[in-house]
Amino acid sequence: MTADLSELQSRLRALEDWRAVYEHEINYAHLLDTGQTRRIAEEIFSADAELDYGTGRLRGRDAIHAFYSGFEGALRGTSHNLGNFHIEVQGDRARSLCRAMAWHWHKADESASLPAADLLAIGGYQDELERVGSGWRVTRRLCVQFGTGIGLGTATDAIRPIFEGLTGRLPTWPR
Repeated sequence: MTADLSELQSRLRALEDWRAVYEHEINYAHLLDTGQTRRIAEEIFSADAELDYGTGRLRGRDAIHAFYSGFEGALRGTSHNLGNFHIEVQGDRARSLCRAMAWHWHKADESASLPAADLLAIGGYQDELERVGSGWRVTRRLCVQFGTGIGLGTATDAIRPIFEGLTGRLPTWPR
């Protein structure tokens, strides 16, 4: 009976860890889509995190904050839809792989009241995470890219290097 209870408690902890990592990843999309990019470096990434969007590795919160701040004012809005999660948790470390469909509306034309999306980016995030006192933080993010949608939109000069840098980059796990 005690062994059964111990096994159940272990499975519940594993499920709770999985859920916490999942919610952390979803919170990233929420912060982007609600224009709270100033919070991303601190709340999503560890202090010495590495981020690779195909334009060269960024290391540390200051560099990550500068990267996300570079999009402020250029976008009218975004909608990052994450799915197909693969999450593995081992103690205080985790890996997460998800796919993303990210709709972008450029700020250049604000005259339309119901504008069509300017760009649909399709790719994903392959993350390594660690548990810290305030929750989970991404220690390494490798972005993967599959394209810019189904004939929808064009990449601006600012975002084009990301798509070019990630072209053909596939996840390395799970295999």
